[in-house]
Amino acid sequence: MSPPRFYIQADFSEGDYIQLPQDEAVHALRVLRLEEGNTITLLNGKGAKAEAILSIDGEPARRARSASCKILTVQKFGRPCPAITLYVAPPRNKNMETVLKAATELGASEIVPILCRYGIVKPEKDATRNWQLTLIAAAKQSANPWLPEIHEPMDFGEALQACQIPGVFGAVPAPEDTPQPFPDLRGTPRLALWIGPEGGFAPEEDQALRDRDVVPFTVGSWTLRVETATIALLAAVLDRYTTTKGNYTKP
Repeated sequence: MSPPRFYIQADFSEGDYIQLPQDEAVHALRVLRLEEGNTITLLNGKGAKAEAILSIDGEPARRARSASCKILTVQKFGRPCPAITLYVAPPRNKNMETVLKAATELGASEIVPILCRYGIVKPEKDATRNWQLTLIAAAKQSANPWLPEIHEPMDFGEALQACQIPGVFGAVPAPEDTPQPFPDLRGTPRLALWIGPEGGFAPEEDQALRDRDVVPFTVGSWTLRVETATIALLAAVLDRYTTTKGNYTKP
């Protein structure tokens, strides 16, 4: 069994002593019931993964709320290639959690929630903070050493205007459409993936994407949910980019 994983916003090197954040310490000691000397894994979301030995601070483990660890080994990973920016219209409720988890597990570098004309969800004021917690949990679960950057929600037009990288968008297939092959974007260091709300982008949004040379792409013959389209398009990109050497740049 792999050692349990914990997230900490810190740089670390072999031999360092690191204090765990209180929420992670409580999870380690009271939920997982780890003990002094157990091996744990640390992720910092910036490309580093470390193996460490747990040390309980002060009180007995059953009452302790503080823990530290000594770093044994450190692995450093280059950034995922291509660096994918996911522009996505937030779906309802917990379906957004599915989007965020999939984006993390499949290696997205950035996530930009976009507000579209057909969008049915207006994110709450503290949505970004809650989304960040979901990303951290997904990074720990998947052992991804890179934590995606989550942006504040943006209006579709503003997001498209600010985007300066090539991309593809999830298009809703029409009966007369001929399936288009995924564009050959090998060698592109950055890529944007655009996924609209349920039912797709509004006509003017679809046209605006095409006018900016964002390439339409369909998966299958049916209309996909936002969370399904996220998984399908990210998987399509990885299938075309990943080599036998993996899809990370050199650290």
